[in-house]
Amino acid sequence: MYELKLSLVCKRAMNDMNDLQIDYFMAVATNSSFTKTSEELFVSQPAISKQIALLERELGVKLFIRNNRRTELTEAGKRYFDFFSRYKTEMGNIKHEVAELDGITAQTITIGILEGWDFASWLTNAIKKYRDSHGYVDILINYVGAKEVSTLLLTDEIDIAISLKNTFDTFAEIESRNILETRKKLVYNKQNILAMKENLSPADFANEKFFAPWSIMDDTVTKSINMYMQPYGIRPNIQFVNNFESMINCVRYNLGVAICDEFTGYLNDKNLESIDLQEKEFICAGMIKNSTNDEVRELYDLILSCSVDS
Repeated sequence: MYELKLSLVCKRAMNDMNDLQIDYFMAVATNSSFTKTSEELFVSQPAISKQIALLERELGVKLFIRNNRRTELTEAGKRYFDFFSRYKTEMGNIKHEVAELDGITAQTITIGILEGWDFASWLTNAIKKYRDSHGYVDILINYVGAKEVSTLLLTDEIDIAISLKNTFDTFAEIESRNILETRKKLVYNKQNILAMKENLSPADFANEKFFAPWSIMDDTVTKSINMYMQPYGIRPNIQFVNNFESMINCVRYNLGVAICDEFTGYLNDKNLESIDLQEKEFICAGMIKNSTNDEVRELYDLILSCSVDS
């Protein structure tokens, strides 16, 4: 019975909706949690549950046992998890082989992400969907500084960039679209004397140094930091350092504070704390406007569509 169902699913799996259902199923099974999967993929839990329910209806079996602590696979779910794992691997291998037979040259697409950010789980979803249909394309991730994002795009050293909106605004050759909204956070060391204060506010950090990574757009960075702190009556003393990691290390050594985005991976550092600021900003994906590389364009469009789904 299962083998017949598996065969039917295999025939229909090229459908985008079925692929989405399978991806969500695999993610929930791996995480043993709908909640964790929702957080990783930046997709609402009801949306994931709906797709799983549709897949269960299609297969005619229950895939998960849900309880208060974790989500576990049923026996049928375990069989389908093994099948889909093999299916995804084999599909990628076959597409790569077919591409070689057709004389399609393997290529590499490089995505540049602003240093310090950590939304790999969300981006992984887009990359996984892309590679399911482009097995002959290798994808690399490079973390880059704000001062070099646009230059690397313009010199073809990266194909797609993910950075703050103002990174691309002054370059007519680059097209960009909003993909996520991020809240700004003021980051400080737990050993900072102000950390002991009750009802701590960003205004309390008026006398601290505000560290920022050096950029070719220093004036823009200065204006942005001033704008972030204006609601609190602060004109910050800004100190530029070489890069993002140097900025974070200055905060780690309790030399001052920094302003980061909520997707900054360093916010998980046990030595650091943060306070939400009022200001929000858009994260954008960008690529060369008149690019004739169809593979890059398809991945760029998929990143945009996945951000809408999230």
